[in-house]
Amino acid sequence: RARPDRGLRSSLDAEPALKEFWYPTEFGSKLVPNMMVPFELFDEPWVLFRDADGRPSCIRDECAHRACPLSVGRVVEGKIECAYHGWQFDGDGSCTKMPSTLLCRNVSVSALPCVEKDGFIWVWPGDGVPPAVPATAAPPPGYVVHAEIALEVPVEHGLLIENLLDLAHAPFTHQATFAKGWPVPDVVKFHAQRMLAGQWDPYPIEMAFQPPCMTVSKIGLAQPGKIMRGVTADSCERHLHQLHVCAPSKRGTTRLLYRMSMDFLGWVRHVPGIDRLWKGVAGQVLGEDLVLVLGQQDRMQRGGDTWANPVSYDKLTVRYRRWRNGVAAGRLPDGTSGGG
Repeated sequence: RARPDRGLRSSLDAEPALKEFWYPTEFGSKLVPNMMVPFELFDEPWVLFRDADGRPSCIRDECAHRACPLSVGRVVEGKIECAYHGWQFDGDGSCTKMPSTLLCRNVSVSALPCVEKDGFIWVWPGDGVPPAVPATAAPPPGYVVHAEIALEVPVEHGLLIENLLDLAHAPFTHQATFAKGWPVPDVVKFHAQRMLAGQWDPYPIEMAFQPPCMTVSKIGLAQPGKIMRGVTADSCERHLHQLHVCAPSKRGTTRLLYRMSMDFLGWVRHVPGIDRLWKGVAGQVLGEDLVLVLGQQDRMQRGGDTWANPVSYDKLTVRYRRWRNGVAAGRLPDGTSGGG
């Protein structure tokens, strides 16, 4: 039975209070020396690179001279060199070189605290001294990473998170991909074991939201590509572990980082072309979801309400939305903080 929205509110704007968290922005394996990774976070441009000692740095992607994007330049001995006039900036954002003119002191660009942990490059866009990086993103013991994929998705990050936390839509939306052949259950339930985590029924899938923007799932498999029903994930012999990072990029856009790990078939990661296969599968599944969430975004822009009538299987998405509404209001309903 549908129930009133009970005060749930969705927004296409990222609330300022969401900045007070650490955000994974790139896979550490992808940020190789002398490479730059430009990205946006909360509608601001940034660029990642490694300094001369290999440590990750994040500075504003905008030269202090003429506002040229620094990411169109190059990395020289651990510093970014602007392609326009050769000005160089270190990992703290300080300008260390101005060719063809006298060096002006105290010229710099903004920099964000930046840490590498659990296979990700994390940044802190908030104010003040950040807490420790949360210890929540590492694959479980015994799992091998098979895919690390980064994408820009043209939808608000909260809508994408809610889609990922909703398994009840799978038999309808994903019949051409992972839910092919799934019958429509008489009842779909989510049994909450913690405020933002629990177990799906009748599917052997555990799922959790990890603030501020991560969705984690463990899927029990009978055999590769086959899912059982009426059992728990822990009772299955094989497991697929998924981590989705949905970071707020520019308005109406999400920076999506997807990591897939398994506790079986470890040799598959060495098969030539397997990366292209995983990326193709992920893109196909995402394409099925995008039709829906882009439609939701359009209707919200016209005044639509995505929370007019939540039902029982919306439990986890409802709790995510309450968490986000609470953050916007200065509360953390589940006791979390920016450091996890």
